[in-house]
Amino acid sequence: MGNYSAKLPSYKSLKGISERMLAEHLKLYNGYINKSNEIVDKLGSGTVDLSKSAATYSEFRALKLEQTFNGNGMYLHQYYFENLTEATSHIPDTVGAEITKNFGGFDKWKEEFVATGMAGRGWTVLGLNLEDGKLYNLLYDAHNIGGFVSLVPLLVLDVFEHAYFIDYGTNRKEYINAYLGLINWNVVEKRLEKAKKMHKVWTE
Repeated sequence: MGNYSAKLPSYKSLKGISERMLAEHLKLYNGYINKSNEIVDKLGSGTVDLSKSAATYSEFRALKLEQTFNGNGMYLHQYYFENLTEATSHIPDTVGAEITKNFGGFDKWKEEFVATGMAGRGWTVLGLNLEDGKLYNLLYDAHNIGGFVSLVPLLVLDVFEHAYFIDYGTNRKEYINAYLGLINWNVVEKRLEKAKKMHKVWTE
């Protein structure tokens, strides 16, 4: 049975993200959770005819496609809300050093991260690749389109129009700049520490 549940943020709004904008965004997040549970329940019900599975169309194919779409929609939103804060958050030395090592400096990383956010239709993710241990800014055009399968998300930015349109209209760059001032770098640091441990185990 599907038992996914929402991990809601403690804040109701943030500087640059209104209460209404966040409330509408959270509705979408909860929708992905509900659909993920529905899909898991349907797949486990025994009512789906696996013998009719086909790439052209089948109920099983549709369920498996939407399982990743809704599942990634759920997790990416969760990581997005978790890595935001209105409290002052400075970049820890460990994160800064890793960014400099991989991108040549914070400003170069920021420039590429913003450019990736402007280029994408869905998500921008700074993550650590388990295969080579390097950091990448990757573009996910949809929840389940793009990125590396071996990427551990460290920082997640939602650039779907629903993430900013109420507050910013078509001015996505202004939204991204506001987002950059809300990053919870302590969360990023914890994710980085875990990802580096995972990389070590993954490549043993």
